[in-house]
Amino acid sequence: MRKFFSSISEHESVQAFRRGVSTFTAPVRAAWAQLLEVLRPVLDPLRKGWAAGTAPLRNAWSRFAAQYPRTAWVGSWLGLLIRWGIYFVLLLVLSVGLGFFGDLPTRSELESIETANATEIYSVDSVLIGRFYIENRTTIGLDKISPYLVTALLATEDKRFFEHSGIDLMSWFRVAYGVIFKNESMGGGSTLSQQLAKNLYPRRKYPIPGLSLVINKIRENFISVRLERIYTKAELLSLYLNTVPFGGDRYGVSVASRHFFNKKPVDLTADQAATLIGMLKASTFYDPVRNPENSRKRRNIVLKQMVRNSSFEISVRVNEPGMEQVQEMIQKGKVTQPEYEALMQKPVGAKRYSRDGNNEGTATYFREYLRTEVMPKLLKQYPKEDGTPYNLYTDGLKVYTTLHSKMQRYAEEAAQEQMKSLQKLFDQHWKNYKNDKPWGDDKWIEDQMRRSDRWYQLKEAGMSKEQIIANFEEPVSMTIFSWNKGTSEVDTTMSPIDSVRYYFCLLNCGFMAMDHSNGQVRAWIGGTNHKYFKYDHVKSSRQVGSTFKPIVYAAALQDSFRPCSYLPNELVMIKDWEPHNSDEVYGGWYSVLGGLTYSVNVIAAQLIERVGIERTIQLARSMGITSRLPREFGISLGAADISLYEMMQVYGTMANKGRRPDPVSVLRVTTRKGDVIYDYAEEQAKNPTPAVQALTEDQAATMTRMLQSVINGGTGGRMRYGFGLYQGDFAGKTGTTQNQADGWFICYNPHLVTGAWVGAESPAVRFRSMRLGQGSSMALPIVALFWHKMANDKAFVKMYQARFPEPKPQVAALFGCPMRIDVSPDTLDMLLMDSTIRDSLEANGYQYLKETADRYFDENGNPDNDPDNPERKRGLFDRLFGRKQEEKDQQQQPAANQNPPPTPVNRPKVPLQLPQQNAPPKQGGGQDRQQ
Repeated sequence: MRKFFSSISEHESVQAFRRGVSTFTAPVRAAWAQLLEVLRPVLDPLRKGWAAGTAPLRNAWSRFAAQYPRTAWVGSWLGLLIRWGIYFVLLLVLSVGLGFFGDLPTRSELESIETANATEIYSVDSVLIGRFYIENRTTIGLDKISPYLVTALLATEDKRFFEHSGIDLMSWFRVAYGVIFKNESMGGGSTLSQQLAKNLYPRRKYPIPGLSLVINKIRENFISVRLERIYTKAELLSLYLNTVPFGGDRYGVSVASRHFFNKKPVDLTADQAATLIGMLKASTFYDPVRNPENSRKRRNIVLKQMVRNSSFEISVRVNEPGMEQVQEMIQKGKVTQPEYEALMQKPVGAKRYSRDGNNEGTATYFREYLRTEVMPKLLKQYPKEDGTPYNLYTDGLKVYTTLHSKMQRYAEEAAQEQMKSLQKLFDQHWKNYKNDKPWGDDKWIEDQMRRSDRWYQLKEAGMSKEQIIANFEEPVSMTIFSWNKGTSEVDTTMSPIDSVRYYFCLLNCGFMAMDHSNGQVRAWIGGTNHKYFKYDHVKSSRQVGSTFKPIVYAAALQDSFRPCSYLPNELVMIKDWEPHNSDEVYGGWYSVLGGLTYSVNVIAAQLIERVGIERTIQLARSMGITSRLPREFGISLGAADISLYEMMQVYGTMANKGRRPDPVSVLRVTTRKGDVIYDYAEEQAKNPTPAVQALTEDQAATMTRMLQSVINGGTGGRMRYGFGLYQGDFAGKTGTTQNQADGWFICYNPHLVTGAWVGAESPAVRFRSMRLGQGSSMALPIVALFWHKMANDKAFVKMYQARFPEPKPQVAALFGCPMRIDVSPDTLDMLLMDSTIRDSLEANGYQYLKETADRYFDENGNPDNDPDNPERKRGLFDRLFGRKQEEKDQQQQPAANQNPPPTPVNRPKVPLQLPQQNAPPKQGGGQDRQQ
């Protein structure tokens, strides 16, 4: 073997290579020789000492080599490799220290460690409802951490934590012993300081094959030593427990304890703390939810270590700040042998309690609204002291919102109950139309298919249109949203085109609850499932139907109409637009109150003709509508696309004595240290938002009284008799658009305004039945179920039972007339002049008006037989007041063919001259069934 290697080393090419290397390194060797010459006075004593000290070893080696030459030859090569390996490691250490593999964090950087903390979102009742984060992390102090977490961590991961300064050589030998004897309980080789360095500065990948781990380990040793010099042991413990990963996007014991045990870290028991610390070895393998048996075994090992290492020797930095607290926690966190034997029998008992992803948890649409609209604008207005903006995902802010967690939960439950039953009803409804499709024309499906991400991906992959369509028709495995089996997801197999049809036929909803006195949002639902339906239907614009009518009626009140002004229930041609009632029933007269109560289309149309389009739009703007409103008479029936968010302001204006409430969603924002960045109350005190008084207080009270009639006996009556909400005062309005594409219901009481919209993503998908598709059937149940749950909660029962204040005398005096009459208003006025007749009519609710009129007019078949004939009215007038015939004749002579002037109380003002419209107005909305 030696001859073989000798022949290789003496080969001509090898000799040439050696000469080349010698020539190339000659300058370096010369410089090194000069350096050694300078250092000779220092190095010579060291060399002599080394030679003297190692002389016995070298002599022994010489004797061993003479006796066993082959073994010695192999040993000499191994020694050479080890020596050059040590040189190489030292070179790596030097290179890392000099920053050849990236700069190491400086002292100032380590002193100002700011870990990426999640922004926490809190409800007005102090409930954590979600987080915004890149890494889900929340920093807390040691005083908010269970002592069992500290003892479990030290006993398992670094029981010599107080004996070293970042690097513990003893731990390396401990690991080697554990590997040899397969003893898992011996712990890891890295100190807590090194693990903390890894948590703070994640490992990198380097282009040198197989050396990334070694380089990262060296970096962590450098950083750990520096951390030990800067921070106390107590601070290092706190930093570690706040940065350690627990699988997925969860970091720190605060997030982990809430996620697995729904507890604050300070409330964790010994077994729960051992379970979390046990996860540090392998967060997925020991996940207590995914792998409960693995977690239980690992937990018991940690508990055993806690018993074995029940005390820790603290011999270094004993007088450091915080060490007294650490020692106290160690004493409180001890586990005795009997406790261990009892705890090891317990099940793990972990669940996934908190879901902080954007698609999971409570108020997902509201949180997305905060993330995309509210917080970016707010943080831009209130930057840091250095002028840089706060980062919503890493700066650990705390956002305190106006949302109420209980109200939000009740709203979500109500929406789920209604939408689940409504979707089932919708599917059954369309099974009866076997030859028809809910979407009508297939162009809707084709349009959805072309707008899908799958279509764009296949197109970018170079597939032709025919190939893409064929791909859409091939069945594949997928997970879809479904109401079946009480879950929101179902694994199934269907073609992508069938999934497009499936989702196209799913109904969706929007719901919002707001305190109309201050605009604070209490509940917000933008859809049925944020993961599958990103579009927020609180902010989306849809045709509003009859929910727009109160604006028209409020404009009429401003234009001198009164609740007891009467209008004929007859077809009218306004320009080139002829609105119809949804039931095509005409005849008689409706009061303004009755027209709103029963949502009569022709009454609303006549009102906007009298008031004018421009004045109606101006009032709508002042009440909170910012969407484009077409200048057409059809807006009186709701032929306009408006969001639920805007309509809540409209109804909130009437509820708030005519003052428009602008929605508020954030009350306060603080830093992780508690410093206030933004305070809504303080900002309002400094720069109050000008109040918009859209209606006078009397006008708002009149509208509230009229809208109460809608709930108590009109199109919104189902809220009372259908859901048993007989207590408390409510005022509101239903709305249904053309072809039942959109169902609306908005109502308010003295404390809250609540509104809901229901429909499909496309107006093409709808019920074909007015009975099923009207607002009182689709949207009203969500609001009613919400209030029903509120009524059954002791905390909100008084809010539910609240009553509107008694109206002022001048407002109360405007009411008291019948909503619908089958005689003319003039005839009614003349009948009411007789106190006996008036008392009788009021007693029986104005029934038999026509019969009462006939009783007091002649029935002899002459022209005066018509009760609405002016001559006959004068005859009644004479009989009632006892005028003589000759006086009547004298009064009739000068004006034989003239009609008496109209009665002011029943005759509205002459309509304004309206501008010529450029295009015929749309006919839409106003399809609430009359009762």
